[in-house]
Formats: sequence, C-alpha cells, structure tokens
Amino acid sequence: MSTTMLAVTGVNKIYQSHATRVVAVEGASAAFAAGTVTAIMGPSGSGKTTLLSILGLILKPSSGRVTLMGQDVTDLDESQLPALRRQHIGFIFQSFNLFAALNAMENVLVSLQLKKVARPAAEASARAALHRVGLEQRMHFYPRDLSGGEKQRVSIARALATNAPIILADEPTANLDSHTGLAIIDLLAELAREHGKTVVVVTHDTRLQQHVDHTLRMEDGRINEN
Repeated sequence: MSTTMLAVTGVNKIYQSHATRVVAVEGASAAFAAGTVTAIMGPSGSGKTTLLSILGLILKPSSGRVTLMGQDVTDLDESQLPALRRQHIGFIFQSFNLFAALNAMENVLVSLQLKKVARPAAEASARAALHRVGLEQRMHFYPRDLSGGEKQRVSIARALATNAPIILADEPTANLDSHTGLAIIDLLAELAREHGKTVVVVTHDTRLQQHVDHTLRMEDGRINEN
C-alpha cells in the first residue's frame, strides 16, 4: 500500500467581508499517496487553486484538518510553515515564474540557495535536475531563448532540485500547446512512478485525465473522486 504523503479532511475555506460571504472550498476530503499523480479538475472559479494553496500550506483552512507526511499541520504557527514548504513541497506554476535575468541553471539554483545548500552541492543538484528534465544542453540559456515547454521544464527542475517529495502544479500546461502539455504531464507522471514523488496537478484540461492515476472533480468548492 502506498504511503499517504498529504491529506485534507473536511476542509472549508470561507472569505468574509462585511456582508459578503464566499465559500471557496467546502467539505473537501482527499488523500494523496507517494508515487501517484492526482489531477484536480473543474471549471474556473470551482476552488481548485484555493485547495492547492491549502495543500501547499500557503493558505490556512477556515476549518478542517491538513496532514503532511503523517503530521497534522493545521494549527502550526505561520512562522513554522515556510520551512516545511521548503523541505517537503515543490511548486510549479502556469506562468513559469522564472527570473528573466538568470539562465536556466541559475533559476534552479535559487530554490537551493533558499535552503542554504552549499554552492558545490547546489550546482550538482541543479545539473542533475536539469539533466532529468532533458535540458542539460540548455542550462546556460536565458528564459527569452527557451520555448514554453522548456521554460516549464526549468520550473519542474527547480522543484526537483530540492528533492521535495511532494510536487504541486497549478495549471502547468495552460500556456503550452497540446503536444507540449501532454509531454509535461508525462514527465510529471514519470517522476511519480519512477522516483516516488507525490504529484498533484490542478487543471481544466480534460485531455490530461487519461495520463493521471486519480481524478478529483471540483465544482462550487466541493470535490468528488472519480
């Protein structure tokens, strides 16, 4: 049986402003295992990104519990969360979030510098991560000289370099053509199945459903597993 790395139980996220009350996530329960890829699908405004932010310890739920690697982290102080994120979670964004003034290698090194990894070890990890995503020949290229798919691979390499066991991806294929998008999903699936990563992908692209292990469909803040 696969180890559950990340879970939410009865999670709600409510935004309250004067007379306005918005329920972004309601009663969400799900578990994410090592070595699997889970897609969270649904239309815009369904609460997908809010749920991903809760899973990534960026947002605190209004109620319910969040468990990371067997530890209930719901009530941890805000000052304790950044260290947990750096150690256990890698993030991939649809906009790539690369620094234009840094080349691919330097962009990957940023995540390791935040963890205060010594320079020689950081460079070795960055090279290995870029090799794993097939960019070892383009590590000195700047974002302006990379295709959309290559930029997303740099983003994935940055998440991989820290050796985080959990990878959370928010619409990682949104800015890519269909062929490149499927290649990125296949790469994430390979990382899960061959390297034991727990991968959670938020997407509205139903074509990706056949490439993942599990699908959670989200609508009006609620999730239902298919």
